[in-house]
This record gives sequence, C-alpha cells and structure tokens, in this order.
Amino acid sequence: MTSPRYAARVRLAVFGFCLGIPLLFALAAALLPQDNNWDLRNYHWYNAYAFLTGRMGFDLAPAQTPTYYNPLLDVPFYLAAQVLPARVLSFLLGLVQGCNFILLFFLARRTVRLGTGLPGVFAAAAIGIAGLLGAGHLGLIGTTFYDNVLSLFVLGAMLMIVGADGLLTAGPMKRALAHVFTAGILVGFAVGLKLPSQVFAVGVCFGLLFIPGPFMRRFRLSFVSGLGIVTGFAVTGGWWIARMWHTFANPLFPYMNDVFHSPWALDLNYRDIRFLPKSFGEALTFPFRFVADSKIASEISFTDARIAVAVSALLITGLLVLAGRKARDPGANMFAVRYLAAASALAYAVWLAIFAIYRYITPLEMLSPLLIVTAVALWPLSLRARAVTAGALLLLVTATVRMHEDWTRKPWAPGLGGAFVDVTAPVLDDPNTLVLMTGLAPTAYVIPAFPPEVAFLRPVSYLAGPDQGTLFIQTVKQRLAAHRGTVLVLEPSWDHETAEKFLPMLGLAPDHANCKKLPNGLDDTLELCPVLKAR
Repeated sequence: MTSPRYAARVRLAVFGFCLGIPLLFALAAALLPQDNNWDLRNYHWYNAYAFLTGRMGFDLAPAQTPTYYNPLLDVPFYLAAQVLPARVLSFLLGLVQGCNFILLFFLARRTVRLGTGLPGVFAAAAIGIAGLLGAGHLGLIGTTFYDNVLSLFVLGAMLMIVGADGLLTAGPMKRALAHVFTAGILVGFAVGLKLPSQVFAVGVCFGLLFIPGPFMRRFRLSFVSGLGIVTGFAVTGGWWIARMWHTFANPLFPYMNDVFHSPWALDLNYRDIRFLPKSFGEALTFPFRFVADSKIASEISFTDARIAVAVSALLITGLLVLAGRKARDPGANMFAVRYLAAASALAYAVWLAIFAIYRYITPLEMLSPLLIVTAVALWPLSLRARAVTAGALLLLVTATVRMHEDWTRKPWAPGLGGAFVDVTAPVLDDPNTLVLMTGLAPTAYVIPAFPPEVAFLRPVSYLAGPDQGTLFIQTVKQRLAAHRGTVLVLEPSWDHETAEKFLPMLGLAPDHANCKKLPNGLDDTLELCPVLKAR
C-alpha cells in the first residue's frame, strides 16, 4: 500500500515535470536567436493585420498565394506583438509549444504500463521529453509556423480517446458518442485553422475502427467523431471557406482551381508537390531515405531517425503478432496501442499521398518515441529486456538528432528585443501612393508600417503574372489605369531583374537609379523604387 507521503511525492514529481518542461522550452525560445522565417515575412504578420483592418480586396495578393489563408491562427500573435517586447512574446510562444509535453506525458501514462510510482513518472517524462527533442520540433521552437501549436489539438484529442478506453469499448453508448464527438471537435479546430492538419483528422477519426469491440460500435464511434471534426472545422474555418467562395468562387482559393475554375486564377491546382514521392518504391522507403537526406521532405537540413525507428519497431511487432509471438504480459494498454498505431499510420499515409512536407507531421514526430516504446512492449522478451531495448532506442533517436540549418533567425535587438517586426516606413510626399511588389521575396510584413491609404498590389508572384488573362491581372491593370498618384515598386536590391522584365508588360518601367532603402529589422535588402510610364 502506498503511503500518503510517497503519493504526495509522486504528485509533486508530476506537477514539477508538467510545469518545468514547458518553462524550459519557453526559456529556449527566448534565448535562441529571434524567429525571422520566410512565412512570417510573407504572410503570418500581414494576414492578421489585413483581417483586423479589413484590407481584403484593397491590397491584391501582397503575400502571394498565402494571402488567402485563414488569418485566425495569426491574430493572437499579432495582437500580442503590439504590446509585448519580442523576447517576452517568444517566451510565451515557447511556453505554449512546450505544453505538448504535458499531453505526451499523460499519453505515455495511459498507454504504457509504467506503474503508479516515481519510476513510472520518470519513465513517462522521458518518453515525453524524447517526443519534444525531435529535429522538427526543435527547429520550430519560438517560430510562427504553428505546427507545434496545432499539435496540442491533435494530441489532446488522442489523449481523450486513449484515456477513455473503458467507456469507448463497453460504456454507455450515448456517453461514448459524446466523448468522441468532443475529441473530433478538437481536431476540427486544428483543420479549420490550418488545412494540412486534415491528415490527423483522418487518423483520429478512422483510427477508432481499429479499437477492440463489435464493428458496428466502432463504426458509430468513428462516424460521430467525424461529425465532431466537421463541427470544429466549421467553427474555426467555415467562415473563411464561405468568404473565399463568395469572393473568389473557390472555397480553397487559389488551390484546386482546376476543379473550381475561379476566374481570378489559372485553372491549376497550385499545390506544392515538390516533395511528393515519384514512385511507389520512393514512398515505401521514405522514412529510411529521410534519415540520410531530410531535404526530400523539408526545406531545411537536419538528421532525425525517430520516424524510421518507429516504423521499423511497429513492423517488427506486427510480424511477431501475426506469428503468434506476442509477449504474454504486454507492457502496454492494447486499446491504446491499437488506436495510436492505426491513427498514426493512417495520418502518415494520407500525409505522404498529398503533402510529404515534414513540418505537417510534427505531431507524429512527437508521438514516435511513444510508438517505439509501445511496439517494444509487445515483444516476446523479459520485462527487463523490453525496458532496456526501449530505453536504448529512445537514447539512439534522441542522441543522433542533428540540426544542420534553421528556419532563418536573427540576432535580438538590445534589451528585451524591441518590437518583433520593426519597420520604418518612409515619409511619402504623395498620400495617394500605390506600391507594386514583384518577385518571390517575402515582403508583405512591411505593409502595416505604411499609412493605411497606401495600397499594395503584387502582379508578379507564384499566383500570377502580368502576361496572364485572369481576373486578378485584369483588376491589377484596371487599378493601375485608374491611379493618378505616385507608383513605387517594393523589391529586394538583389532582384531588380524581375521588375525590369515584367513591369513593362503593364506599361511601366522601374527607376532603379533612384531607389531608397526601406529600414527594417528583418531584411536589410528591401528598397522602394520609383516607377515611370514605359516609353
């Protein structure tokens, strides 16, 4: 029987880990160089500003294709940045990202039979810490990609399901359905905020088909969780889908325009397919090829073997189970093992088929250490041998992590870092100024610093080109024809060529002899150049 003093020590250890680990990641976010990633400069900062100030239609695609992403996810950070110094803001963002540990910790406690004492607490903490020491998550600390923020919804939904095994397999059906509906809502929130989260919606929903119990019960649970996902999506993303449909006749604008045929864009899909496997063989070997070359699925280079090890461990376990060689005393909750393995495999398969962009499976990276431990827990070895094997594999995948690049960071300004985005807009002699943006450089972050009456149009981007006949380009030309004030072009000093090539198609010519620097803390190459009528 556990003494009250020992039980109090166990509770204190749980509290200490659940408070201390997120705080360590918050501290890391404040000590690492400041986030200056491409997406922040391209659209995360601008989209929140445009949404809050109603600039849709006033500016035209200044953040290129992502101009039309749901801005709701970016609003809290943007608002907080108006009142908090950059380091404090990064600390808070890192704290939120570090809270993934809490969910991983309790998932481990519910999944692996670790006991209720202090050794079990430390083992669960080790699994949770290993989950956050993957290269993907380490690179995202303090950044505005939010893949390791939306992971809280995904892991939270999985914890709800794993933590209710008795209810879902044999409890009152109404309560079970209400429970999975609520879990589905959490995942739906993530999908509505960022559509690539849909891969985990598939996993969370259809993973319920693989839990123990009669098929019809599992089917009903899966179906109702899907209804919850749709409900959550409607709350966070439905309004934006409706707005895109009303404005552009394409609810996913500009994506899948080969299906919706919006006149605002070409009949293209516009999806980023550069990382998709080129063959079945490439898809089959992806986790192992990724260890050698992360750039087959990531814009930055790093080394991390956890997904490859998790896949290998699960495959070995599956073969042993089929051969009737499963451990007589499994060291894991079979409900949790079946659900997490199925949900992870389904999410991975969908991700590989439609994205293959590593950041989008950050929750799976976090789950990989737990999947490794649960797989080994079923091997026909002694309990001690399984514990040693699982521990050795966790040490292996953690110790071999290497970060060769980051997502672009910059030194902090003195003190608490000043403003997170620091731009000094020039004094404009003509209040009726229109600014063109050319090329693919991320520059929309400077727009909030300009007077609100200055409009920004990007006729040259991933979305459009001045030689196209889309309604977007027609609107750009109409705005230019009607404009009677000053026209400038915003571009980096290293990319004068794009403006010189494309602006003449609009009857304009950049005056690169009279460019002026645009002072800002994120990119010292930006310039504003006069634009003249082409001769």
